[in-house]
Amino acid sequence: MSTELAKQKPPTVVNGAVRFTVLVEGRANQDFEVSSDALVEHFGAADTSDDELLEAFRKGKAEIMEVAAQSVNTPAADVIVLGTGDFPERTPGKPGSSS
Repeated sequence: MSTELAKQKPPTVVNGAVRFTVLVEGRANQDFEVSSDALVEHFGAADTSDDELLEAFRKGKAEIMEVAAQSVNTPAADVIVLGTGDFPERTPGKPGSSS
C-alpha cells in the first residue's frame, strides 16, 4: 500500500502536535498527528516551539511516514495520533540516537 504526504495540505502545528495528511493509494486522505513528546524524545526537537516541532518532523519524516503507513487502517473517527510508544526506542551510541 503506498502512502505519501498530501502536497495540498502541508504539515502544521495544532495544539502542540504536528498534524499531517497522508494520501493512501493516491486518493484517500487520512489525518495524523505526531505528539510533541515523540518529536522531542524521539526526533530531537529542542523544545515544543512550532519551529522546532516542524523541523523535527522534517528530519524524521521517513520514519514517521513508515509508522503512519502501518497505522493507516487503525479505526479512527478523525485523526490518528502517533505518540512515543509508536516509535522504537533509540539505542545510545547508534546512528540517529540522541545520546
